[in-house]
Amino acid sequence: MVRLSLASAIVLLSSSMTANALAPSTTNSAVQRRQMFGILGSVITGAAVMAAVPQEAQAAPAKTGTASPFTGNYDDPNHPGCLRQVKVVGSPLKGDGTRSPYPIIEVTGYDGNGSGNVCTEADRPKRADLWKVQGTVKSNSVASIDFSPKGGPANLIGTYDGNGIVFPDGNKWTKVPLGTKSRLPEDMSTLKSNN
Repeated sequence: MVRLSLASAIVLLSSSMTANALAPSTTNSAVQRRQMFGILGSVITGAAVMAAVPQEAQAAPAKTGTASPFTGNYDDPNHPGCLRQVKVVGSPLKGDGTRSPYPIIEVTGYDGNGSGNVCTEADRPKRADLWKVQGTVKSNSVASIDFSPKGGPANLIGTYDGNGIVFPDGNKWTKVPLGTKSRLPEDMSTLKSNN
């Protein structure tokens, strides 16, 4: 479907009317004016409808899986050496058979065994030690994550800046390009490291 701006539509309409004005007229001018205003009204109504379409509906859908810039493993300076794994999965199916345009973001982490929020290779977590929070990806650079299960905010905005996720408090999780396999639980065969 070709979308025209209001100005483009008026230019096309006026050029069409100019061509009609130069052609021999077989109808009276009152009928031509009614037709012109009918066409002009249709163009303006169509432009108004297009302007009313929300930006989200016009935006490209957020990527999922490894194509999403959010997907990967990160270093969190507030928890050095601890697991921070982010995955972007598709949206769940709604009752009406449609899916939300916002994919689910899943963050899996471990905060250490209580020794200063620092994790070492000797402090590798068990499956039961992991926490998981979810949210929605609003675009390929903005996600809203619900950290309330960990006592944090329910709608924390994370912005992907090219090499990490920046949060409003200034904390930045930096992406680890080769993954952080040594931070994964040894008993977690289904939690695979992503780049």
